Amino acid sequence: MAEATSFAEQFPLIYRLFTTRLKWSLAAMAALFLSIAVILYGELILESEGLFTKAGPIIGGDFMVFHFAASVAGAPDMIAIYEMANLKAMLEALHPGHGEFNFAWMYPPTMSLLISPFGDVPYLAGFVLWVALFGGAFFITARHLWSDKWALFFLASCPAVFQAVITGQNGFLTATLLTLAAAFADRRPILAGVAAGLLTIKPQLGLLIPIAFLAGGCWRAIVAAALTAVILASASLVAYGTTAWIGFIDAVLAHGARMGAVGFPINKLVSPFGFATMLGAPASVAGAVQLAATLALAAYIAFIWRRARDWDIRAAALIASAPLATPYAFYYEIVIMAPALLLIAKRAVEIGWLRHERLTLIAAWIFPLIMPGESGAYALPTCALGASLVFLIVARRALKAAGATYATGATPALMGS
Repeated sequence: MAEATSFAEQFPLIYRLFTTRLKWSLAAMAALFLSIAVILYGELILESEGLFTKAGPIIGGDFMVFHFAASVAGAPDMIAIYEMANLKAMLEALHPGHGEFNFAWMYPPTMSLLISPFGDVPYLAGFVLWVALFGGAFFITARHLWSDKWALFFLASCPAVFQAVITGQNGFLTATLLTLAAAFADRRPILAGVAAGLLTIKPQLGLLIPIAFLAGGCWRAIVAAALTAVILASASLVAYGTTAWIGFIDAVLAHGARMGAVGFPINKLVSPFGFATMLGAPASVAGAVQLAATLALAAYIAFIWRRARDWDIRAAALIASAPLATPYAFYYEIVIMAPALLLIAKRAVEIGWLRHERLTLIAAWIFPLIMPGESGAYALPTCALGASLVFLIVARRALKAAGATYATGATPALMGS
């Protein structure tokens, strides 16, 4: 205490910036990052030639693949894009002279059904619409979790959100669907179930949802999810036939065999599989690590959703666990975990901070700045470490909440019945 007083006396401004004025200091840091990021990305776009930046990649990054898949939805080429060599040749023919495009399309036909309208929009307009529509849905959902203006500002300025924008991936969409499924299973079970059913467009992210719903007794959400998934799949069958589904299944099986191969971007994975592989484990061992982690996460979610009475804590636990339960989750999907941190910060403000919780939340906010990290023999599993940090922050409070309930012998009310 005496040391703190002495420091405060010698460096009063610094002391205030990191104690009584910490919120303002963090806000200034967030605003600085956001300003620099927007300026640099804007400059990159303004200096681009056609659709491509001087750095090489196309504006919108991976949105190129979604836009192309949307444009061929229902056409004969739709089946062809499930083969990597075909997709590569098509993209290179569409954008000659811009190098190789080593992408894979492994989404079920339900994704094509959902995004097909983007194929009718010019590329740049489609990218802007992609970010605005799904990013808007993400922030509207977040606002219903916690309407605090400071919290929403920190969320908007988070490096993970910026990555979701510039990579052109579907992180905003999947984050919105997962958050709706996890956070609204009690008060809006039909909405939660529909969101869970729609998340089958990227089924690996929804592996833990049935376990959570069953443990929480969310029967109406379960029925709504099942009906939505069946209706969506049936609509895709009517629209595209069975061959599209066969192509999807074949692509997934083929890609699974490629995950441990040389050249696969293991350094970009946030999963336990990526963590183990980055540390030098062979694919078979990394697969066993992933399986053990997935089973442990399933047990953890069942326990939390059965024992914790706090629905925000339940939601945070499910959201933070989802990307770790599948081997195939990348750094640009870390934005999916952001609502979990929002809920943890909300609960901390309401009932008190745990020891070092502020510091770890700040670290989790900053961590995406160093993602995806380098690959190579001595590279660290940066992406997996970042995702693990978020999980541990949430799990610490979730287990504390569930343990308190368990100690009292109380059983949470089963909602949605």
